[in-house]
Amino acid sequence: MMEVTASFYDGKTSQRKEVRLHFDPSGRLRIIGLENYPTYALSDIRISSRVGNTPRSIYLPGGAKCETLDNDTIDRMLGLQRSGRWQAFLHKLESRLGYVLLILIVTVIGIWGLVEYGIPALAKRVAYALPTSTDAALGREGLRVLDQVLLSPSDMEENRQRQLSVVFDNMTQGLPDDYNFRLEFRKSDRVGPNAFALPSGIIVVTDDLVLLAKHQNELKAILAHEIGHIIHRHALRSLLQNSVVALAIASVTGDITSITALSATLPTMLVQAKYSRGFEMEADQFALQYLRTHDIPRKHFADILSRLEKESGYNSETHNYLASHPATSERMKMFKGEE
Repeated sequence: MMEVTASFYDGKTSQRKEVRLHFDPSGRLRIIGLENYPTYALSDIRISSRVGNTPRSIYLPGGAKCETLDNDTIDRMLGLQRSGRWQAFLHKLESRLGYVLLILIVTVIGIWGLVEYGIPALAKRVAYALPTSTDAALGREGLRVLDQVLLSPSDMEENRQRQLSVVFDNMTQGLPDDYNFRLEFRKSDRVGPNAFALPSGIIVVTDDLVLLAKHQNELKAILAHEIGHIIHRHALRSLLQNSVVALAIASVTGDITSITALSATLPTMLVQAKYSRGFEMEADQFALQYLRTHDIPRKHFADILSRLEKESGYNSETHNYLASHPATSERMKMFKGEE
């Protein structure tokens, strides 16, 4: 039998009375010091959680309660009851600095793992589960916004546009026909040499990028990289990763309304944000495979990336191609040299 000293309050007045609480092995509480020594089943009372060494409240039926400072005895008593083992365990953890630090470290690692791996994995699963009509809606709206705020009609000669469109059409032969692959030409002093892959299959190329290329194979390498972004649904996956609410709704309900509502943010993501390293590597691998399959020296990609890097140094104010497609030394090395 366990016993603690406590203060009793009847719940009707502020009068306090000193009592002793007896906890017997049968699971009952007896209050010594009150008339008739009332007893209660432990299932009929509620014991507050322990907070440091502050007084513990024991709530009785009818509104009365007892308070005691003997937290250790209460914990031992609760430890014998299944309902109290969890509270005792939590108190044990929070009362030891080492445990608190361990929990903090585990929490930080858990959050990092969720952001780094969990959300991207869920975004990929949801993106591939959604119909390509989702991409089409995002692409149409994305291009409309780009044309309103950032781009203007191309000044390139129509013959050159047709020539490059034929090249692009040939490149997309044999790819999934779920996408409406199309090459669009625009000019913009603000973005300079650039290319944007819209989810619907549209790739926007600026006049400055075409002028910067010294060989048609350089443009093919850039286009292959952008096609890789489309095939792997990187734009949609990025939108989902950046909007956890939309990701949660889409993963649970399959409702695409919350996703298409994000289309207004797509141009900002394409122009200012960077794809993750993983996305860039996926697109690079797609481009590398295309160059190998068509016997195109892969140095053409390295050449135009190097030229774009130099171009960005002259005009750091513009959102150049490398602003959203970082040309790391590893990428440059991968595409240098012949097969």
